[in-house]
Amino acid sequence: MRHSANSNFEQEDSCLENDQAEISNNKTPIDILIKMLDQEIIPRLLVSHQANSPLEELATPGLRKIHDQEVDLLTGLVINGSQESCIEYIKKLTSKQVAIESIYLDLIPTTARKLGELWEEDVVSFTDVTIGLWRLQHILYELTKDFQLKNSMPIENLNALLIPAPKSQHTLGLFIVAEFFRKAGWRVWGEPNLSPEEINNLIFSQWFDVIGISIGYIEQLENLNAMITSLRSRSMNPNVSFMVGGPLYSSHPELFDEIDAEIKSADANEAIRMAEMIVGDKKNMGLN
Repeated sequence: MRHSANSNFEQEDSCLENDQAEISNNKTPIDILIKMLDQEIIPRLLVSHQANSPLEELATPGLRKIHDQEVDLLTGLVINGSQESCIEYIKKLTSKQVAIESIYLDLIPTTARKLGELWEEDVVSFTDVTIGLWRLQHILYELTKDFQLKNSMPIENLNALLIPAPKSQHTLGLFIVAEFFRKAGWRVWGEPNLSPEEINNLIFSQWFDVIGISIGYIEQLENLNAMITSLRSRSMNPNVSFMVGGPLYSSHPELFDEIDAEIKSADANEAIRMAEMIVGDKKNMGLN
Protein backbone atom coordinates (compact mmCIF):
# COMPACT_ATOMS: atom_id res chain seq x y z
CA MET A 1 0.00 0.00 0.00
CA ARG A 2 1.29 3.44 -0.89
CA HIS A 3 1.13 6.19 1.73
CA SER A 4 1.70 9.90 1.24
CA ALA A 5 1.35 13.21 3.07
CA ASN A 6 -1.74 13.90 1.00
CA SER A 7 -3.55 10.76 2.11
CA ASN A 8 -7.18 11.64 2.69
CA PHE A 9 -8.26 8.98 5.16
CA GLU A 10 -10.27 7.41 2.35
CA GLN A 11 -12.88 5.06 3.75
CA GLU A 12 -13.85 1.88 1.99
CA ASP A 13 -17.35 1.92 0.53
CA SER A 14 -17.91 -1.26 2.46
CA CYS A 15 -18.75 0.90 5.47
CA LEU A 16 -22.24 0.93 3.99
CA GLU A 17 -22.44 -2.81 4.54
CA ASN A 18 -21.97 -2.90 8.34
CA ASP A 19 -23.90 -5.38 10.40
CA GLN A 20 -27.09 -3.34 10.50
CA ALA A 21 -29.14 -5.82 12.47
CA GLU A 22 -26.61 -5.84 15.31
CA ILE A 23 -26.00 -2.09 15.35
CA SER A 24 -29.69 -1.18 15.18
CA ASN A 25 -29.96 -2.33 18.77
CA ASN A 26 -26.67 -0.74 19.80
CA LYS A 27 -26.16 2.92 18.95
CA THR A 28 -22.62 3.12 20.27
CA PRO A 29 -20.95 3.85 16.89
CA ILE A 30 -23.17 6.88 16.27
CA ASP A 31 -22.91 7.97 19.91
CA ILE A 32 -19.10 7.87 19.64
CA LEU A 33 -19.12 9.99 16.49
CA ILE A 34 -21.53 12.56 17.92
CA LYS A 35 -19.52 12.81 21.15
CA MET A 36 -16.31 13.24 19.15
CA LEU A 37 -17.82 16.08 17.15
CA ASP A 38 -19.31 17.73 20.25
CA GLN A 39 -16.40 17.40 22.64
CA GLU A 40 -13.27 17.09 20.49
CA ILE A 41 -13.75 18.65 17.09
CA ILE A 42 -16.06 21.64 17.53
CA PRO A 43 -14.64 23.31 20.68
CA ARG A 44 -12.00 25.82 19.61
CA LEU A 45 -10.81 23.67 16.70
CA LEU A 46 -8.92 26.49 15.04
CA VAL A 47 -5.61 26.96 13.32
CA SER A 48 -2.77 26.66 15.82
CA HIS A 49 -1.19 30.04 15.18
CA GLN A 50 -4.57 31.76 15.66
CA ALA A 51 -5.62 29.69 18.63
CA ASN A 52 -7.22 32.48 20.63
CA SER A 53 -9.24 33.94 17.76
CA PRO A 54 -12.96 33.18 17.46
CA LEU A 55 -14.09 31.43 14.31
CA GLU A 56 -15.52 34.66 12.84
CA GLU A 57 -12.10 36.31 12.94
CA LEU A 58 -10.53 33.52 10.89
CA ALA A 59 -12.89 34.14 8.00
CA THR A 60 -12.56 36.98 5.54
CA PRO A 61 -14.52 40.03 6.77
CA GLY A 62 -18.11 39.83 5.58
CA LEU A 63 -18.32 36.04 5.62
CA ARG A 64 -21.29 34.76 7.57
CA LYS A 65 -22.19 31.85 9.82
CA ILE A 66 -24.32 28.82 8.97
CA HIS A 67 -28.10 29.12 9.40
CA ASP A 68 -30.29 26.40 10.92
CA GLN A 69 -32.30 25.98 7.73
CA GLU A 70 -29.08 25.37 5.82
CA VAL A 71 -28.26 22.50 8.18
CA ASP A 72 -31.74 21.07 7.63
CA LEU A 73 -31.36 21.30 3.87
CA LEU A 74 -27.98 19.55 3.85
CA THR A 75 -29.39 16.86 6.15
CA GLY A 76 -32.12 16.18 3.62
CA LEU A 77 -29.66 16.12 0.76
CA VAL A 78 -27.24 13.64 2.34
CA ILE A 79 -30.15 11.28 3.08
CA ASN A 80 -32.29 11.64 -0.04
CA GLY A 81 -30.13 13.42 -2.59
CA SER A 82 -27.02 12.50 -4.52
CA GLN A 83 -23.36 13.23 -3.85
CA GLU A 84 -23.42 15.65 -6.77
CA SER A 85 -26.37 17.56 -5.29
CA CYS A 86 -24.56 17.82 -1.95
CA ILE A 87 -21.43 19.24 -3.57
CA GLU A 88 -23.48 21.67 -5.65
CA TYR A 89 -25.21 22.88 -2.48
CA ILE A 90 -21.86 23.47 -0.75
CA LYS A 91 -20.66 25.45 -3.75
CA LYS A 92 -23.77 27.63 -3.52
CA LEU A 93 -23.06 28.29 0.16
CA THR A 94 -19.46 29.30 -0.49
CA SER A 95 -20.69 31.63 -3.25
CA LYS A 96 -22.99 33.23 -0.68
CA GLN A 97 -20.21 34.31 1.68
CA VAL A 98 -20.00 31.16 3.82
CA ALA A 99 -16.37 30.47 4.83
CA ILE A 100 -14.91 27.02 4.21
CA GLU A 101 -13.86 27.08 7.91
CA SER A 102 -17.54 27.43 8.82
CA ILE A 103 -18.40 24.43 6.68
CA TYR A 104 -15.68 22.36 8.39
CA LEU A 105 -16.40 23.48 11.94
CA ASP A 106 -20.13 24.19 11.87
CA LEU A 107 -22.12 22.81 8.94
CA ILE A 108 -20.58 19.31 8.69
CA PRO A 109 -20.49 18.54 12.47
CA THR A 110 -23.96 20.00 13.06
CA THR A 111 -25.39 17.98 10.18
CA ALA A 112 -23.76 14.81 11.56
CA ARG A 113 -25.34 15.48 14.95
CA LYS A 114 -28.68 16.08 13.26
CA LEU A 115 -28.44 12.66 11.61
CA GLY A 116 -27.79 11.08 15.00
CA GLU A 117 -30.77 12.85 16.52
CA LEU A 118 -33.07 11.76 13.71
CA TRP A 119 -31.94 8.16 14.19
CA GLU A 120 -32.53 8.28 17.94
CA GLU A 121 -36.03 9.58 17.18
CA ASP A 122 -36.55 6.71 14.70
CA VAL A 123 -37.14 9.18 11.88
CA VAL A 124 -34.38 7.68 9.73
CA SER A 125 -32.76 4.25 9.51
CA PHE A 126 -29.21 3.24 10.32
CA THR A 127 -28.63 2.87 6.57
CA ASP A 128 -29.75 6.47 6.06
CA VAL A 129 -27.32 7.66 8.74
CA THR A 130 -24.43 5.61 7.37
CA ILE A 131 -24.96 6.90 3.82
CA GLY A 132 -25.34 10.43 5.19
CA LEU A 133 -22.05 10.25 7.09
CA TRP A 134 -20.33 8.77 4.04
CA ARG A 135 -21.54 11.71 1.93
CA LEU A 136 -20.45 14.24 4.57
CA GLN A 137 -16.96 12.77 4.55
CA HIS A 138 -16.80 12.98 0.76
CA ILE A 139 -17.83 16.63 0.98
CA LEU A 140 -14.73 17.15 3.13
CA TYR A 141 -12.62 15.38 0.51
CA GLU A 142 -13.97 17.73 -2.15
CA LEU A 143 -13.20 20.78 -0.01
CA THR A 144 -9.65 19.77 0.86
CA LYS A 145 -7.94 21.55 -2.03
CA ASP A 146 -9.67 24.89 -1.39
CA PHE A 147 -9.29 24.55 2.37
CA GLN A 148 -5.55 24.05 2.08
CA LEU A 149 -5.01 27.02 -0.25
CA LYS A 150 -4.34 29.12 2.85
CA ASN A 151 -2.16 26.41 4.32
CA SER A 152 0.89 27.55 6.27
CA MET A 153 4.33 26.64 4.96
CA PRO A 154 5.63 23.44 6.57
CA ILE A 155 7.19 24.20 9.94
CA GLU A 156 10.68 22.72 9.73
CA ASN A 157 9.18 19.68 7.97
CA LEU A 158 7.16 18.50 10.96
CA ASN A 159 5.60 15.11 10.24
CA ALA A 160 2.65 13.46 11.98
CA LEU A 161 0.97 10.09 11.71
CA LEU A 162 -2.65 10.23 12.92
CA ILE A 163 -4.51 6.94 13.32
CA PRO A 164 -7.62 5.69 15.09
CA ALA A 165 -7.29 3.06 17.80
CA PRO A 166 -7.90 -0.51 16.60
CA LYS A 167 -11.55 -1.38 15.88
CA SER A 168 -12.62 2.25 15.49
CA GLN A 169 -15.65 2.48 13.23
CA HIS A 170 -15.79 6.18 12.29
CA THR A 171 -12.96 8.49 11.25
CA LEU A 172 -14.76 11.68 10.23
CA GLY A 173 -13.48 13.49 13.31
CA LEU A 174 -9.91 12.30 12.76
CA PHE A 175 -10.08 13.48 9.16
CA ILE A 176 -10.97 17.01 10.32
CA VAL A 177 -8.17 16.99 12.90
CA ALA A 178 -5.72 15.93 10.18
CA GLU A 179 -6.89 18.76 7.95
CA PHE A 180 -6.20 21.32 10.66
CA PHE A 181 -2.78 19.87 11.36
CA ARG A 182 -2.03 20.28 7.67
CA LYS A 183 -3.35 23.82 7.72
CA ALA A 184 -1.02 24.57 10.64
CA GLY A 185 1.92 23.55 8.45
CA TRP A 186 2.37 19.86 9.31
CA ARG A 187 2.81 17.03 6.86
CA VAL A 188 0.24 14.43 7.84
CA TRP A 189 0.01 10.72 7.05
CA GLY A 190 -2.86 8.45 7.97
CA GLU A 191 -5.53 6.10 6.74
CA PRO A 192 -8.38 4.62 8.80
CA ASN A 193 -7.92 0.98 7.86
CA LEU A 194 -4.19 0.43 8.23
CA SER A 195 -3.32 -2.98 9.60
CA PRO A 196 -0.78 -3.25 12.46
CA GLU A 197 1.74 -4.60 9.94
CA GLU A 198 1.18 -1.65 7.60
CA ILE A 199 1.58 0.82 10.46
CA ASN A 200 4.80 -0.88 11.58
CA ASN A 201 6.19 -0.75 8.04
CA LEU A 202 5.23 2.90 7.69
CA ILE A 203 6.85 4.11 10.92
CA PHE A 204 9.94 1.98 10.24
CA SER A 205 10.46 3.62 6.83
CA GLN A 206 9.18 7.17 7.47
CA TRP A 207 10.34 9.73 10.05
CA PHE A 208 7.50 10.98 12.27
CA ASP A 209 7.81 13.66 14.91
CA VAL A 210 4.41 12.79 16.38
CA ILE A 211 2.16 9.74 16.28
CA GLY A 212 -1.40 10.52 17.33
CA ILE A 213 -3.99 7.94 18.34
CA SER A 214 -7.69 8.73 18.73
CA ILE A 215 -9.54 6.74 21.41
CA GLY A 216 -13.28 6.30 21.17
CA TYR A 217 -14.23 3.94 23.99
CA ILE A 218 -12.81 2.44 27.17
CA GLU A 219 -11.98 -1.01 25.77
CA GLN A 220 -9.40 0.59 23.50
CA LEU A 221 -7.39 1.69 26.55
CA GLU A 222 -6.62 -1.87 27.62
CA ASN A 223 -3.70 -2.41 25.25
CA LEU A 224 -2.90 1.22 24.46
CA ASN A 225 0.37 1.38 26.42
CA ALA A 226 1.53 -1.85 24.81
CA MET A 227 0.66 -0.43 21.40
CA ILE A 228 2.61 2.78 22.13
CA THR A 229 5.62 0.80 23.38
CA SER A 230 5.59 -1.39 20.29
CA LEU A 231 5.30 1.56 17.91
CA ARG A 232 8.02 3.48 19.73
CA SER A 233 10.43 0.54 19.50
CA ARG A 234 9.85 0.23 15.75
CA SER A 235 9.88 3.92 14.92
CA MET A 236 12.59 5.36 12.67
CA ASN A 237 12.57 8.28 15.13
CA PRO A 238 13.61 6.83 18.52
CA ASN A 239 12.37 10.02 20.22
CA VAL A 240 8.98 10.18 18.54
CA SER A 241 6.31 11.89 20.65
CA PHE A 242 2.94 10.23 21.19
CA MET A 243 -0.36 12.05 21.30
CA VAL A 244 -3.68 10.62 22.50
CA GLY A 245 -7.12 12.16 22.51
CA GLY A 246 -10.61 11.54 21.23
CA PRO A 247 -14.09 11.40 22.72
CA LEU A 248 -13.12 9.15 25.63
CA TYR A 249 -10.46 11.60 26.78
CA SER A 250 -13.02 14.39 26.55
CA SER A 251 -15.39 12.68 28.95
CA HIS A 252 -12.94 10.77 31.18
CA PRO A 253 -9.44 12.29 31.09
CA GLU A 254 -8.62 10.61 34.39
CA LEU A 255 -8.60 7.25 32.61
CA PHE A 256 -5.50 8.38 30.71
CA ASP A 257 -3.35 9.12 33.77
CA GLU A 258 -1.24 6.01 33.24
CA ILE A 259 -1.04 6.25 29.46
CA ASP A 260 2.53 6.74 28.24
CA ALA A 261 1.96 9.67 25.88
CA GLU A 262 3.53 13.13 26.03
CA ILE A 263 0.47 14.88 24.59
CA LYS A 264 -3.02 14.30 25.95
CA SER A 265 -5.76 16.59 24.75
CA ALA A 266 -9.43 16.70 23.83
CA ASP A 267 -8.87 19.87 21.82
CA ALA A 268 -7.05 19.52 18.49
CA ASN A 269 -5.91 23.12 18.55
CA GLU A 270 -4.29 22.63 21.94
CA ALA A 271 -2.77 19.39 20.71
CA ILE A 272 -1.13 21.22 17.80
CA ARG A 273 0.39 23.80 20.13
CA MET A 274 1.65 21.14 22.54
CA ALA A 275 3.09 19.06 19.71
CA GLU A 276 4.98 22.01 18.27
CA MET A 277 6.34 22.90 21.70
CA ILE A 278 7.45 19.37 22.61
CA VAL A 279 8.98 18.62 19.22
CA GLY A 280 10.72 22.00 19.26
CA ASP A 281 12.20 21.29 22.69
CA LYS A 282 13.48 17.89 21.54
CA LYS A 283 15.09 19.44 18.48
CA ASN A 284 16.77 22.06 20.66
CA MET A 285 18.15 19.28 22.86
CA GLY A 286 19.41 17.41 19.82
CA LEU A 287 16.99 14.52 20.34
CA ASN A 288 15.24 14.90 17.00
